[in-house]
Amino acid sequence: MRFGVCTGLENINRLAEVGYDYIELGVRPGLMPEADETEFQKIREQVANAPLKPESYSGFIPGDLRVVGDAVDFPRLSRYVETACRRGSELGGEVIVYGSSGSRSITEGYSRERALAQIAEFLDMAADHAEAHDMTIVIEPICWREGNILRTVADGLAMAKRVNRQGIRALADLYHIWQEEEPMQNIIDAAEWLEHVHIAEPVKRSYPGNDDFDFTDFFTALQKAGYDGRVSCECKFDDFDVDVEVALETMKTYT
Repeated sequence: MRFGVCTGLENINRLAEVGYDYIELGVRPGLMPEADETEFQKIREQVANAPLKPESYSGFIPGDLRVVGDAVDFPRLSRYVETACRRGSELGGEVIVYGSSGSRSITEGYSRERALAQIAEFLDMAADHAEAHDMTIVIEPICWREGNILRTVADGLAMAKRVNRQGIRALADLYHIWQEEEPMQNIIDAAEWLEHVHIAEPVKRSYPGNDDFDFTDFFTALQKAGYDGRVSCECKFDDFDVDVEVALETMKTYT
């Protein structure tokens, strides 16, 4: 497995010093999908001189750019996704995480079936751009605390299968799995579609090693699924420079 952290470019040197394999940037600050090339050039230069590559990106679609509902601006969505995929690939990226609950949560009384159809339509469009730029978009389940649709690994898997595109795959996030009380078996069931993983100490959503939480069941499920890809810490840190070292040491004890 390869380990990274969801954070900003300002922390990339420390991650390299500790021994991480990559950094996971936010799409908006890292790829600036609605900014011009002149603005984005600053990011290009920073990444070109950095000791790690931003191999993955999260925080994909902003809340004001709806995927679900009666006010979907599909042309803007398509432009946004194309730019994100093109720039992400240019910087050495391979994966973009689609959680973005603000873009997809449904309002009271809105048809869940229509919402799922809209998400599938969006992901099919997104796959066109992802595949054109050798990127993969992974569906992140968002638990009940933060969203109300596609809440489990099983939900994400079902959507990935529904879209059935090479550029669309599934993600397992321990925090959301824990909050939904989802069985670890669902990770194993998603084995053929599993492309990315997020991890946190799931009770407080803190960094691995901050508490006595036992990650054995989670890593065992990943191993049974044959997963040997990226695992990104998506969590809170108290003292970043110190805590990222504890997190990496903790995760490596389970592999």
